Amino acid sequence: MEKTKKNKPYMMYMKQSLFAVRPQYQVYRDGMNAVYTIEGDVTRHRFSVHQGENEVLVLHRKVAKLFAEYTIEKDGQEIAHIKKGLFRSLSGNVYDKSLEIRVAYESYNFDILVDGHKLCRIEQENASFHDRYEIMIFDSTSEEIAVALAVICDHVSDKADSTRYSD
Repeated sequence: MEKTKKNKPYMMYMKQSLFAVRPQYQVYRDGMNAVYTIEGDVTRHRFSVHQGENEVLVLHRKVAKLFAEYTIEKDGQEIAHIKKGLFRSLSGNVYDKSLEIRVAYESYNFDILVDGHKLCRIEQENASFHDRYEIMIFDSTSEEIAVALAVICDHVSDKADSTRYSD
C-alpha cells in the first residue's frame, strides 16, 4: 500500500453469484463490466481475486482456530493478516500498518481503517436471494485490498446470520 493520496471517493459494487457451485463474486465500477472476479473453493477457505485474466490477490481463511483468521497474499507474499474477535470485531495489519474493521451491528455495514485513516466503507444491500454490497473507496491505491476485505465482511455477516456457531 502506497502513501495515501487525497483523491475523490468512488463507489464499487460487489454481487455474489446465486447459482454457483463454488462461491463467486463480481465487483463492478459504474455497474457495467466486472473489474474484479473473485472465486472461492468449495470449502470457502481460499479465494482468488482476479482483475481481468490476472490473479492479483489470494485470500485464505485459516481453520482450526477458536476465531477465524484470514491472510491476504500478493505475488506469494503475505501482505495482510486479520483476526476475528468477539462480536464480529476484526483487526490485524496490512502492509505492516494497523487494520481495524468497525461493524455497525444493526446494519452489517463495515468501516475499514488503516492506521486510523478510512480505506473504505462496505454497506450490505438486502437482497432476497444473494448478497450485494456497495463499497465506497476512499484510497484508490488500495482498491484490490478493499475488494478482498469485502469478501471477509461477507463471510462475517453470513456467519452472524446463520444458526451455526462456528467460524
